[in-house]
This record gives sequence, structure tokens and C-alpha cells, in this order.
Amino acid sequence: MPRRGKQGGTRCRVGAFAARPHEWQIGLPMRHALFVSFMLVGCAPSTSPGRAPIVPPTAAGAPATPPVSFIEDDYPRALAEAKATGKPLFIDAWAPWCHTCLSMRSYVFTDEQVRPLASRFVWLAIDTEKPANVGFVAHYPMQFWPTLWVVDGRNEQPALKWLGSATAAELVSLLEDAAAGLMAGTGEGEAAAALLRGEHASAAGNRDGAIREYRTALEAAPPRWPRRARTDEALVSELWAAKDDIACATLAEAEMAKIPPGTSLANVGLLGLECARRAPAGTPAHEAAPRLARAVEQIALDPGVPILDDDRSGLFEEVVDDRVADGDPVGARSLAISWAAMLDARASAGRTPAARAVFDAHRMLAYVALGDPARALPMLAASERDFPDDYNPPARIARIDLELRRYDDALAAARRALGRGYGPRKVKLYGLLADIQKAKGDALGLVRALDEALAYARSLPEPERPASVVADLEKRRAAAAP
Repeated sequence: MPRRGKQGGTRCRVGAFAARPHEWQIGLPMRHALFVSFMLVGCAPSTSPGRAPIVPPTAAGAPATPPVSFIEDDYPRALAEAKATGKPLFIDAWAPWCHTCLSMRSYVFTDEQVRPLASRFVWLAIDTEKPANVGFVAHYPMQFWPTLWVVDGRNEQPALKWLGSATAAELVSLLEDAAAGLMAGTGEGEAAAALLRGEHASAAGNRDGAIREYRTALEAAPPRWPRRARTDEALVSELWAAKDDIACATLAEAEMAKIPPGTSLANVGLLGLECARRAPAGTPAHEAAPRLARAVEQIALDPGVPILDDDRSGLFEEVVDDRVADGDPVGARSLAISWAAMLDARASAGRTPAARAVFDAHRMLAYVALGDPARALPMLAASERDFPDDYNPPARIARIDLELRRYDDALAAARRALGRGYGPRKVKLYGLLADIQKAKGDALGLVRALDEALAYARSLPEPERPASVVADLEKRRAAAAP
């Protein structure tokens, strides 16, 4: 599923979520400030511009031909190729801090199951943090990371907007529908037609229309309709985003029993759980929260549920947090032990540094949940050596050092991260520097960091300027010493 990612207001979901940065990944929001501060640091290394294929996680030194070849950060070129060939344009809109995005790049787009689709699309990857891509972000607004688009090259109209992750098999199914005209002529009648209309409405930003069509699709769906899971996930996502919490939680609980194991089941459970928590106290929707939490926990603990390892980790993140919030530290620790063990095993099995580093952010969170944040430092040091241009490893190191009250080490790591940072994420890196200066008791250093953060943020193009983050920095600056 799990779609969303959290990043200070934007998510990477277990598939895709978004509205805050990496809380969900499966994307739900975290309730504890320490966890939030860690997640804000982001995830993995980016690649260079040009047609640079994403390298599959094969054995070290073994040559591999990627299943698909992406054009990197060149929307005009990709669009021109789509127009010239008559192929639809597939776009992976991602960000380096989004571990779900990195999981997709290392484990899904490199999967051999995707190869049969290689010649049916023009493949484009857009790092939404890069200043050069501000025009793309303005044209295709982002709320969730990753967002996967299918665009008609003839008119630049989005035909599909998928929020979050998917397994390779799920992605193939999704794109086969898109390549076939999004189910035109499948013989599935009104359910398929309504799903198509809903996906078009969602891609166009028409949330009310999308909700209406997805409901129509479910009402018209035949028994055991193979696209029910996808429709449920899309509808619950739209209800979650609309903050229609009662409808969202009620639908999630009712539909989970009808959804086969997979990413959609995980996302419906997670989103429904967040909606249930937000629903007014005393309502049946709010009272569904404990039941939804236990259902999500069962998915996390069941290795037979076919979801990405990163998405499973996002489920663990949420249920550990849920146990803590419910005053069950013993249950939280037991889950955290399973969480850390799962992640360590998956990282050890990664055949490339990039495949291993996908799990850095969540391994760090799992170690924090176990009360052993220093356990993350060797892993993060290895990632910084492997990816010397990536800001994520030193930013995470800085957060760990801050937690351990090693302020000078934290400052040094934060400055290394700032030297490599760019785009909206760099504003958060300045915020990290300010956090360290405040904890150290350096009032002048705090003011300087906040001033630098605001100056940099205001220099960003409007579509890339994180308004909520800027507002928070302005409040902090007003409260700091002159």
C-alpha cells in the first residue's frame, strides 16, 4: 500500500499517501514529535539528469539490463517522445526524502514483471525537489509522494493519477488498464466505466466527482470484481483527503473483508484508521479505531500479505505508535522488536547500496522505538560513504546525535546535509540546524539558522515554497532573541 510519505506536510504513502511528509508510508501521521522529526529527514539518493536507467538490485558487479529506461528530469523531452510515438507518458513523480519513492525505484521499476510494458509507454522520472522541475510541479500539483501519472501525450491531459506505491504485479495491472484505454471495452459494464470516470476526475483534481464515480463503481460492481480493491483504495483516499472521516472510516471497516491481501488492503486499513481517530468522539466511526488498528497490526505481522517491505515497515511504524498512544509500552516494544528484525533482514538482503539504503529511515525509527537510537549510526555512516552527494544520511545522523545530546557532532552533520541539500527539503535542513542550536543553548546560532532558513525559503519559486513550514519558521523567529 501503503502509499504516503510524510515530509512535513506531504506524505509518501504506503503506497502513496501524502499530506504530511512521511508519516504514513504507508503513510499515516505520527503522533510523537521525536518520530516526526526523524521522518522529516527523508530517504535516499537521487540520480543524474538525462536518460539514466534505474539500476536493478542485482548482485554486486553483475551486469543487468533494466526492464524499463527512464528519462530523468526532462518533461519536455519525454512529452515530445510521447507525441512522436503515440505512446502514453508514464511519470514517476518522486523526491529523495521519500523512502516509498526509493523503494519503488529499487524494487518495483527494476522488477522483471514490468519488462513487457517497457515499449508501451514513454517513461519519465521527475525529482519534484529540483528547481529545474518547478514548471512540472506547477502543472501537475503534488500532495502525495510518490504520485504516478499516466498522461495522454497528444493533449497533456492526465488519464491516471495514482497516489503512492504498488507492488510490481499491481503496477502491471494498473498500467495494462491504462494502456488499453483504462478499461475501455473490457466488458465489465458500468462498474468499469465508473472507475474510469472516477480516475479521470481524480487526475483532473475533481474530488467530488471522483468520490461520486467511485461510489457508483462499487454499487455496480459484480461479485468478486477484480478492480474492487483498487476502487476501495481510491475512494477511501479521496474521503480521507476531504476529511469526510465518518464516511471514510465506515467504508474502510466495511470493505476490508472484501479486499484480497495486498497494497490496497493495507492502505484502506491505514487511511480508515486515521479517519476513525479523527472522527468525533462517541461516533461509531471513532469507535472503529481499535478494531482497525488491530486489523492493520495483523497485516504488518503476516509475511504472506504481498506488499512491499517498505510498506510493511510503514504499517509497523503506525501500530507501534498506536500501542504507545494506548498506554501499552510492552505491546509497543514487542512490535518494535519484530519491526527492527524484519528491516534488518531486508536490508541485509539488499544487493546494492541503494537497495539497502531504502530501509535507512524506517530502521532508524525502529531503533528509536526500541530506545537505542545509536544503533542507527553505523548504518547511516555506511550510507553517507556510499552516497556522498545525498543529504539524507548526514541529516539523519544529525537527528540521532541531537537525540544523544552530542551537539557538536550534530551540528557538523547538519552542515554537511545543508551543503548537499536543495529545494524545499533544504528549508527543513535549516530547521534541523536551528533545533540543534536551540538544544545547545546557542541563542545567536538559533537566530542565524532561522534567518538563513527564511531567506532560502523565500528565494524558492512559489510552487516549491513550503508555506506551512515558512509560517512555522516565522513564528519561531519572532519568538527567538533579536
